[in-house]
Amino acid sequence: MVTLLSTSGFGPYSIFIKIKDMELLPHVRKEAMKILKKIDILGMDPLTVMAEVKDKGPSNFGEFLSGYVSAIQSGGDVVNYLKTKMTSAFDLYENAQKGLVDQVKALVDTYLTMQIVILAVYIIVTATTTGGITGAPPLETDIDPIYFVILMPPIISGLFLFLAKSINKSKIDEIDLKKIIMFGIPGIIAATAIIFLKIIPDYNLYILGGALIVSAVWPAIKFQSRYQFSLDAESAAAIILRDVAEARKAGLGPEKCVIRATKRKDYGLFNKVANGISNKLEWGMTLENIFQFIKKETTDFQILINFRVLFEIISSGGGNVNTLDTLASISEKIRNIEKSKRDMLKPYVLVGFMLVGITSFTTLLVIDSLTGIGTGLEADEVKKNTLQMESNARFELLGIAILVQAWLSGLFLGKITTGSYSAGFRHSIILIIISMISIAVIQSKIFSVGTIFG
Repeated sequence: MVTLLSTSGFGPYSIFIKIKDMELLPHVRKEAMKILKKIDILGMDPLTVMAEVKDKGPSNFGEFLSGYVSAIQSGGDVVNYLKTKMTSAFDLYENAQKGLVDQVKALVDTYLTMQIVILAVYIIVTATTTGGITGAPPLETDIDPIYFVILMPPIISGLFLFLAKSINKSKIDEIDLKKIIMFGIPGIIAATAIIFLKIIPDYNLYILGGALIVSAVWPAIKFQSRYQFSLDAESAAAIILRDVAEARKAGLGPEKCVIRATKRKDYGLFNKVANGISNKLEWGMTLENIFQFIKKETTDFQILINFRVLFEIISSGGGNVNTLDTLASISEKIRNIEKSKRDMLKPYVLVGFMLVGITSFTTLLVIDSLTGIGTGLEADEVKKNTLQMESNARFELLGIAILVQAWLSGLFLGKITTGSYSAGFRHSIILIIISMISIAVIQSKIFSVGTIFG
């Protein structure tokens, strides 16, 4: 911000006047107001006040101002200093995003390892509580260990959802929790009632899976629309700023440059906003009113700050070519950094799908086969029927745990890849479908470990 205004010919005092009116930068705005008060009320020299900021304590802002003052007082190239600091800030931001990807990788690796551990625990508990493949008497305890096993996956997923909260943060607002509950709870309550009333007991797992899918459909669609708008806006802002800079180089007036750049129809969901900007400029509306229009359409900080700075540059001097070119380069660099981060995070969705799908299928397959073998080894018909009923009940309980686990895993994948829990609903739908297919395949006895043992 300071760099762009400085390249437009603004001095320190004028720059702080501009920053004072920028609500998008609350912390810097607060410091700017303090500096301006000392200058206007106490009559202090702007450079002296700026130098005092660092004396209050170590801070990035204080160090920046100290260097800024030194460049001015020494007669150095102030713009070059500011551009150097800006480049350094971008390098730090890029490294921070790469570090974020490494953190996500570590968290995903841990989560996937826990999935494998849970699978092993499932198998061990099933083998010891059913007699396994040996026909040995099942382990008897006061509380059936299966209930601990059923609660384990959702609890672990909940823990990882909490851990993911601070790792990757989204620029997009979460879907309103009250609306998610309003759309999702009725279906889940209805499914729960059908299951407990045993209206169609053979399809309990499919009923629950269907209810979980229905509960995720509306937030998935709603967030996808927001997410696509964010991507289109990010791309459009960079293109618009570049078009404005290039048109300005050709000598076109600044307002005409903006109108020409925003009249295009290839901005996707951002077309409405972009075309609205051009229309309002042609109608003679002020740049401040146009910015308020943009602010109502998006909360993306990067989009808002880009247009805010663009309008400030235009309103303060018509738009210096070098300043507009720098602004366009900044927008393009940030866009490339964000796109690179998304590309690096995408594979983790596929890895999550594969492992959750495989562990769900393998868990249910092994448990169904082991309990089936134990039942088959029983000679007494009455006991055999009892064991079969217990086996079916156990399979249903584990199936419920698998479906809930798939639903929560989707939210986890959404959070780590986009920074928003709401993005995970579409992943939840896919994982639940995969789990339901696994349940259907196993119940149809297409695969069985029992066939290996004859």
